Amino acid sequence: MLGRVLDLLRLSEGTCVLCGSLADSEDQGFVCESCLGSIEPERVGVDKDLGPVKGYRVFGRYGGSVGEIIKLVKFKQVLPLARRLGKALSPDLRAFVKEVEPEVVTFVPVHIFRLWGRGFDQNEEMLKGAGVEFKKVLVRVKHSKPLASWKGEERRRVVAGSFRVAPSKLGEVRGKRILVFDDVVTTGATAVSVASELLSRGAKEVFFYFVSSED
Repeated sequence: MLGRVLDLLRLSEGTCVLCGSLADSEDQGFVCESCLGSIEPERVGVDKDLGPVKGYRVFGRYGGSVGEIIKLVKFKQVLPLARRLGKALSPDLRAFVKEVEPEVVTFVPVHIFRLWGRGFDQNEEMLKGAGVEFKKVLVRVKHSKPLASWKGEERRRVVAGSFRVAPSKLGEVRGKRILVFDDVVTTGATAVSVASELLSRGAKEVFFYFVSSED
């Protein structure tokens, strides 16, 4: 699917990768305003065992328009699209925040090496676009090739121990209900690793909000 998107970009620069019409957006030339305005929750039926995660919600499918936008953000470094997607999912995210009533909203961070290469953290930028107050409490301490390269138990092994609560942020975690934002859930290995770290540092409960699910 990504190859199809990239081929379309090479052949039809300036056209919307979702519908093929003129991408007339003022801040990026990849997705048209009509498609951006039509993004709504797909209420994806996902039943994953996320171990220590108390509860979670998924906005859309990675195989749909939401996933195509995430690919552009991550692999073509289209920063404006991250914030536009965040704005589109904001009502649904805010509804889940109201339901869960977390004391802290945070996100799954990229490793500093990937941050240097991409120039931004897509999860952080989507939260900015959503207009939801959040705090950065986690750091990624292990770097690996993209998790899509690993499967099943191998993925769990690779991601285990990848995250740490920053020492200066321990007070933001102890005794708190925490909602973690992430762009994609596949096997749930990242969510389990993050939740395990937060709980080991004294978090009361951990919830997740995923932008998309890759089944």
